[in-house]
Amino acid sequence: RSLVYTVEIFFDSVRGDEKMSGSQVRAGREISEGSPSPSEILQQCFGIAAEHHNAGQLTEAEQIYRQILNVNPLHADALHGLGVIAHQVGRDDFAAELIGKALAQRIEPVFHNNLALVLLALGKPNEALSAILKALQIRPAYPQAYNALGNVQESLGNREDAIASFEKALELRPDYADAHANLGKALQEKGDFDAAARAYEKALAIKPDCAEAHNNLGNLLRVRSDYDAALVSLDKALACRPNYADAYNNKGIVLLMQQKLDAAVACFRCALALKPDFPAALASYGSALVAQGKLDDSVVYFKRAIALDPRCIPAYNNLGTTLLQLNTTDEAIAAFEQAIALSEGSGQAEAHYNLGTSLLERHILDRAITSLGKALVADPKHAGARNNLGVALQDKGQVEDAVAAYAEVMAVSPDYAGAYSNKLMAMHYIEKYSNEDVLQVALAFGKAFDRPDARTFTGRDLSPERKLRIGYVSGDFNVHPVAFFLARCLEAHDREKFEIFAYSNWPHEDELTAELREHIDHWRVVVGISDGDAAEMIRKDEIDILVDLSGHTNKTRVNLFGLKAAPIQAAWLGYFGTTGLKSMDYLILDPVSAPAGADKWYTESLVRLPYGRFCYKAPPANLTPSEPPCLEQGFVTFGCFNNVAKLGPGVIRLWAEVLQAVPNSRLLLKWRSLGEDSVKKRLLDAFAREGAPAERIELRGASSYFDMLKEYNDIDIALDPFPFGGATTSCEALWMGVPVLTLPSDRLASRQTLGFLHGMGFEQLAAGSPQDFVARAVSLASDTRRQRELRAALRPAMENAPFFDGPKFTATLEAAYRRMWRRHVQGEKPEPFDIAGHA
Repeated sequence: RSLVYTVEIFFDSVRGDEKMSGSQVRAGREISEGSPSPSEILQQCFGIAAEHHNAGQLTEAEQIYRQILNVNPLHADALHGLGVIAHQVGRDDFAAELIGKALAQRIEPVFHNNLALVLLALGKPNEALSAILKALQIRPAYPQAYNALGNVQESLGNREDAIASFEKALELRPDYADAHANLGKALQEKGDFDAAARAYEKALAIKPDCAEAHNNLGNLLRVRSDYDAALVSLDKALACRPNYADAYNNKGIVLLMQQKLDAAVACFRCALALKPDFPAALASYGSALVAQGKLDDSVVYFKRAIALDPRCIPAYNNLGTTLLQLNTTDEAIAAFEQAIALSEGSGQAEAHYNLGTSLLERHILDRAITSLGKALVADPKHAGARNNLGVALQDKGQVEDAVAAYAEVMAVSPDYAGAYSNKLMAMHYIEKYSNEDVLQVALAFGKAFDRPDARTFTGRDLSPERKLRIGYVSGDFNVHPVAFFLARCLEAHDREKFEIFAYSNWPHEDELTAELREHIDHWRVVVGISDGDAAEMIRKDEIDILVDLSGHTNKTRVNLFGLKAAPIQAAWLGYFGTTGLKSMDYLILDPVSAPAGADKWYTESLVRLPYGRFCYKAPPANLTPSEPPCLEQGFVTFGCFNNVAKLGPGVIRLWAEVLQAVPNSRLLLKWRSLGEDSVKKRLLDAFAREGAPAERIELRGASSYFDMLKEYNDIDIALDPFPFGGATTSCEALWMGVPVLTLPSDRLASRQTLGFLHGMGFEQLAAGSPQDFVARAVSLASDTRRQRELRAALRPAMENAPFFDGPKFTATLEAAYRRMWRRHVQGEKPEPFDIAGHA
């Protein structure tokens, strides 16, 4: 907390009916009556020293104070002045000793008051309180002492008392700028932002160069997410006081919020250069290191901040977040709980939010929901907590509740883009929402976030057949479904005709990242970079076609596309619906996923590739399909390894009917959240209500990727959920020889498995109705010969499918890119088109 106070150099200025002290009166009379005495000379010297001191000329003032003390070592005013300088240069122990010696010579309220401020800086608030009370006992109408008292009360956690003290100081002295600024800070920490802003404005009206008021106003504007205005205030604070470490730290935090990482780091380094043992700046710098992916280094800074200030809440929060990423869960939770114990008011909400969000990232769902709920109790309008509560509920499979949470965020914070994306994603899981329902939410997103740059792309070479620069934007250039569908395409791109750029929105890399980077000409990282700065990067790279691989999924940068950073923009992998952005020109699909008549559900022009919209890369694991497990077990096992959020009431009802229709059959479900007892219970209860008892259902949680693939050998027949079917999960099942029964509808997300089956020649595994789905399941379950045939045939069929053929698939994608470009150079608007295939 940046405390604002006035360190008085000598006696207070005479105001109102206050009288000059006896020594001042005598000095004035003696100087006027004759030649100065030695005491008068010392007093004159002290007056000169005080002038230097008030002018900020500390070296000159110190020299004169020391000269006075050489003559009179017990000169109270010189001892006091030298003590004040010691405090100003950070030598608080020496300052306390000197001011204490001054008080031993003469009791003055200003001495007591300044001693209190020094003791407060030394972390001794109770001793500081005693000193201030002595000052007020001597001079009850003392505004500086009430201002100092407020600071001490704040440090002791007595905010209401502090506010009363600041108000008393202003009652005694209405033009006291520092007290207005301190009152504003106390009101801000109380959560009364409007009153705080008024207090800062009063302080600045009285004292335009009040650095503390500019700094605190900057913090207030940051809390209100008005980052540009916050930077203006913080720059004013630094103009008033160039060596203001607090303002550098606060400016760095704003820049970090704007994802301007390099500029933020520079500010934190300035703060620490000015004030090496500055806990808040150490914590902030640690946060910047986290953003740079330097997790181990950041922990050192967080712990150093805590060692210096055991009440440094940001350090505890950031330490907890980082330790969770380093898989040190218990220590992380302990750090968060310490932050919560130290917090109050809106800080309590933020502390619970940080814990809940970090637990969510580790998929510790029930505890995450509890923490996020507590955040909302403390601050019902906390958009981040409400949004993340929705994510946690969705991960547990409570998708309707999640949609309601996202809708509440959108209502309270219409500019919270993540809530739109999350709601759109969640709606695909729920049967009752139609394509029209999804389109309307997407249009609302587009209306809010379509903000294309007015600049055109003049100066670009418009040769229709020239080498094109393709930019792929994703947070999933790692072991992720998107990367499995992208890898073969990158390998097969014609480097004579296409130059490939990747814009990665994820700081961590793995073995698949390294493999992808071998086939990418230019690698850019946009983590921690604002949409505007990322768009400028893309413009500078002169990208011809910018391709989104995330849509409304996690780690997305879909907002970036609203800025129209390239002349042509297209959506491809990662999502399964319209983005809603008019600035997104094309959406790359295929005739199976988007049959005739589907165009009306998309704001983009549809491009239909002939072999599907995916190009699959098989898992690296060296596993072969087993014989159907029912041959050994004596009963059929159905299975699904999809997200439990896809298992809505209709799915559970239909699958329970399948179990009832196939005597002694079992159902094996696997997903990471099935490690939570509450998720298991909810699912088992839901199946039991539909006539499928718990003893016929096996639930498995997370495992390694290799072990997950191996577990497909425990399944005879995979069941595809609806209306959101599998993509990667279906490919993995088929690769392991497990037939996948699917029930497609008019929803794109329900037709993903059908696309793979179509390319493999196994469309007979797709049902036309729920009744047909049950009939096909019963037929296949009773035909072990057919099961064995499928087990042997599915992998070869996949290997021979065009969506498995990287060069063949990529040729069609490149043909689509070239056609987009030709239309652009001819001045034609985007229009839907199909790409022809070949045998």
